[in-house]
Amino acid sequence: MFVWQQAVIALVGLVAIGWLSAAVIRLFSVRSSVSAVVRPGSAVESGLVGGIVPPKARVFDGWSYRVGGRFAGRVRIAVYPDSVAVAGPRVPSGVYKAWVWLQTLLLAAVFPALAAAIVLLDWRYLLWTVGLFVLSFAVSMGGAGMWPGLGELTAEGEEGHLKALEFPRNAVREVDIGKGWSKGGFEVILFPYLAGINKLAEGRAVSFFAPDETGHEVRFALDMYAESKANELAGLLRSIPKTDPPNKRIETEGPPWPDNAGTDG
Repeated sequence: MFVWQQAVIALVGLVAIGWLSAAVIRLFSVRSSVSAVVRPGSAVESGLVGGIVPPKARVFDGWSYRVGGRFAGRVRIAVYPDSVAVAGPRVPSGVYKAWVWLQTLLLAAVFPALAAAIVLLDWRYLLWTVGLFVLSFAVSMGGAGMWPGLGELTAEGEEGHLKALEFPRNAVREVDIGKGWSKGGFEVILFPYLAGINKLAEGRAVSFFAPDETGHEVRFALDMYAESKANELAGLLRSIPKTDPPNKRIETEGPPWPDNAGTDG
């Protein structure tokens, strides 16, 4: 192997690792001016029999994309006058970050392997290229398929109440329907499959940035069961609340209403 060939392979590898790693760092490092709170979900947020929607609230059911909010599988989002609560199974932070980094580094390794196959004219590196890409895809799709089951192991609290993540409604920004679900880093990490997922997201995937419980701004993406519901939810999230919620942190330890409050909605 000549020096120039080594240099080309090394340069391609460094560029690929830097480009993809920067996307992961961005995914996990953006700070929010407020923090969300994790609390026991109410009966209506948990989808329990007898749960009644409070006045001036709207509740929607959906299926979460595996983005920074870390929800996995079925979710219920409740929009209140001053806040938003998302309830459902959620992947532990450490496991989620390890999954993202693993698929990213495997994908990054594809590029120097491909460069080696080209500059060395060696078909064995082409096999490495295909193998690394397939492995990255398997980790990505396999993990996404496992998350709902993993999330269910820790999702339910007392008497079937799910954990809910609640944040101020005025902390929600960049609400999109469709391909915007990947903003914040996944548009780079999942670029080989992005077009296909965007096609599935058309008209029904509602996504937005909002804070999590650690004070980071993360992406939430929910696939709704009908386009009409997606449009309604996006409209509510884009609207400005009439009153200002706390500007630092929600201090609520539980739902701000009894489970039998309000009227059916």
